[in-house]
Amino acid sequence: MKKLTLFSILILALILAGCNLPGSQQGEVDSDDSMATEIAKILTGTPIEIKPSATPVVEEEEPTEVEEPTEVEETEEPTLEPTDTPEETEEPEPTATPEEEQETPTPTAEPTETLAETDPARTLGEPDWVDTLADSEGWAIGYSEYSSIEFEDGYLKLTADLDVDAWRLTWPFLEDFYLEAKMQSPECEGSDHFGVMFRVPANANANRGYLFGITCDGKYGLRRWDGQVMYSPIAWTESDAIKKGEDEVNTLGIMAEGAQLTFYINGEKVDEVSDNAYLAGSFGIFVGGTNVDDLTVWVDQIRYWTID
Repeated sequence: MKKLTLFSILILALILAGCNLPGSQQGEVDSDDSMATEIAKILTGTPIEIKPSATPVVEEEEPTEVEEPTEVEETEEPTLEPTDTPEETEEPEPTATPEEEQETPTPTAEPTETLAETDPARTLGEPDWVDTLADSEGWAIGYSEYSSIEFEDGYLKLTADLDVDAWRLTWPFLEDFYLEAKMQSPECEGSDHFGVMFRVPANANANRGYLFGITCDGKYGLRRWDGQVMYSPIAWTESDAIKKGEDEVNTLGIMAEGAQLTFYINGEKVDEVSDNAYLAGSFGIFVGGTNVDDLTVWVDQIRYWTID
């Protein structure tokens, strides 16, 4: 089949029209009609194949109406009523390890010291003076050829540097009083001794006064020193009231009312005597002996009550 392009048809039409140009007007009309007829014949008699253009023609589809999404109504967050509150679950208690299962001891208050029935501290009330010996305030701490003194760990520690009794004094000057001191000697043997010196008339020289003490083997005694001779108003006497041992603490007490002197060990009355050699004076600590070199006494506390 012979194919004609649209361009060929148009040229053919122009040729046919050109052949009739010199005719009359009527002829022109007839020519036009015959040209139209010829064109119609060509168009109807000869099939024409139209090549598709490079750009494909897309048949437009009628747009389908898209239903606009309906607006979702915003809802409020649900409020939980008290009954809606989730129940709290109890956390399981941790299982104790064997070490934790052991009861931790509850600290208990230190037991109150039980005082002997004869102890004057039971009835005298609050003391007028207490020295815990935390420091050296009020004590003679200078050089001495007979002794050395230091304050350590809450103790007054007095050491005899020679084989004779040595002492150190503090400042209060007393007439009638009850005085007590807590003391011990970690290293002590036999007749080595320590105790309280009192009613020292002139503490500048400290060459007179009374010495009430105990020995390491469990005896007590009262001596009086006049600067040259040591007298013994109460000789060394054994007593069960004395606690023996290097870690034992003994409380020595002295009641002085005029010439009447009464003595206590750990609150227990052990002896009494009348002696008017010295009726007033200062007090302090003494230590002495021959069995242990550098014998030392540790004093934890001293206190007194004045008696009117």
